[in-house]
Amino acid sequence: MIDTSRSMLFHIGNLNIESKRISYQMGTGKNLENGSDDSLLHANIIQLEDKLRVTQNLKLQIVKSKAANSVSDSSFKEMKNLLDKVKIDLLKGLNDGMDRSDKLALATNLRGIRENMYDLTNVRVDGEYVFSGSVTTKQTFIKDPDYDQNGKITFEGDNFLRKIAVQPGSYRDRGVTGFEIGFYTASKAITGDSFSFTEGERVLDSEGHEWKLNSDETKLQRYDHNGVVYHPPVEMDVINPSTPAVAIEADATQQATKRVFTIDGNIPSSITTSAGETINIAHLQFESKHNYFDDLNIIINALEGYSTKLDGTKADIIDDALVDDSLRAGLGQTSKQFDYTNIGHGELGGRNHVFNIAHDKLLSQETHYNILLTETSAADMTELAMKSKQLELTYSAVYSTITRMNSLSLVNFLN
Repeated sequence: MIDTSRSMLFHIGNLNIESKRISYQMGTGKNLENGSDDSLLHANIIQLEDKLRVTQNLKLQIVKSKAANSVSDSSFKEMKNLLDKVKIDLLKGLNDGMDRSDKLALATNLRGIRENMYDLTNVRVDGEYVFSGSVTTKQTFIKDPDYDQNGKITFEGDNFLRKIAVQPGSYRDRGVTGFEIGFYTASKAITGDSFSFTEGERVLDSEGHEWKLNSDETKLQRYDHNGVVYHPPVEMDVINPSTPAVAIEADATQQATKRVFTIDGNIPSSITTSAGETINIAHLQFESKHNYFDDLNIIINALEGYSTKLDGTKADIIDDALVDDSLRAGLGQTSKQFDYTNIGHGELGGRNHVFNIAHDKLLSQETHYNILLTETSAADMTELAMKSKQLELTYSAVYSTITRMNSLSLVNFLN
């Protein structure tokens, strides 16, 4: 018998490896089982898969942002609707035919509207507060512990928006903050202008930084993204009124008038810190933001027949003339709040449009990468079918050869 085991087994082993490769490709539809089969092709596939994953993750973030933006849009629409209802109730309250019991009913209605406004400003999507600014886990507006007595509702967020990636390395601002939906601008100024703000108002610059009074209320200091005062402080001197001054919009139903702080001189073009660093602020605009919930509290107290203390609690009983004065002032404030809420709604719409475009672009990219990945990594089924048939014929030929060679013997050669 001729020994054919070594060469034939080696040949069959190679055929088995090829058969396994073809079976894998036909079963999975993939061109490569191991990266070492074709290192250049494998590198291209890995690169395409990475780009596809990045695109899909970006698309997921955009989808979440679109959901938050959609809720924000609905909240703005409802907030403007509620502000319209407040204006209607105030006009009713100014009707000569309204007596005290009717005004008490209006006060009850406004309390309900205020609760609805509070809920709207604290709306959440996927566990995130949409109007809180940069820290979306922080509740946007909170009620004072003595809310039932003073009606105080405070904005706990900041004026910095969340930035969402729309492409690798490219980010866009998402949504708006509570300053756009629950505040209106009481005063504004740029370099060279005088600037005043009323006690309790929030001072912002056009870069989003908030400026707050220092402990002795003699300087206005800039705070960073984390809500911490800059060190060394970036600050401007203010005139601290020793006695209550006439407010920008005084309300006759307030028992006392809030103090008005004024920048000492005009807004400078730059500020030099104690460390000698010069900070350019010539490009900034400053605004004082007034919390509309404070106005609404005074209106409700007036409808119930009381003036309001500076801490928000009820003070003295007032006559109908002062009630009407408060309602007229409140009507103007509500109209102003409606205007600024409408402006905020417009800003939201512009940012929403950016994300809609980004989402469409990512969908197109995802489709493109999927097609490219399929074309790059997919096996050619026609070619594999031909190779499979060739492999089958080769197997048959090898086994036929083995059979024929095993049938030979030395006896046959000797004869």
